[in-house]
Amino acid sequence: MARSFKKIEGDETTHYIPPRKRRQRPKAKMQPPLTPMIDVTFQLLLFFILTFTFRQAEGQIPSTLPQKSNAVSVDKEIHRPIHIRLRPVRDDRTGAMTGCMYEMSGVNISIRGAEELFQRLEGRKASLGEGATEVPIVICPREDVAWRYVIEAFNAAVHARFKNIGFAS
Repeated sequence: MARSFKKIEGDETTHYIPPRKRRQRPKAKMQPPLTPMIDVTFQLLLFFILTFTFRQAEGQIPSTLPQKSNAVSVDKEIHRPIHIRLRPVRDDRTGAMTGCMYEMSGVNISIRGAEELFQRLEGRKASLGEGATEVPIVICPREDVAWRYVIEAFNAAVHARFKNIGFAS
């Protein structure tokens, strides 16, 4: 077995190098190419910026409050708000909510379903005549009514083209 010795400049001693060390090659430094990675990152960033659309947060209903008016109306019936009360309909056996009943002020009958509520609102608007779309509508849900029925009442009022729609607790 041959021995290998290494001479170091400026050093008088001889240093022994084992065979295993002599066979090892210097480790190659691996460095991934960063330019393509940066290019792809910027392309993704640009794609998401250009295709992003801003939407309203869910659960928020766009509505406006009625503006104060200095004009006093002679006909107070037009400015009397229409109250829509919502109460849940429950199953007798399970107690689970199966639907919702709508009750309109001035109409002592219970309305079942948003389509019938829309028809009643249209009838009320026709009976009030001119300026009926300015009549305030107040939606009064009970706290145990599912949110989707409140939205259905709001949509029925908007579909009937009423402008002043609000909520009461």
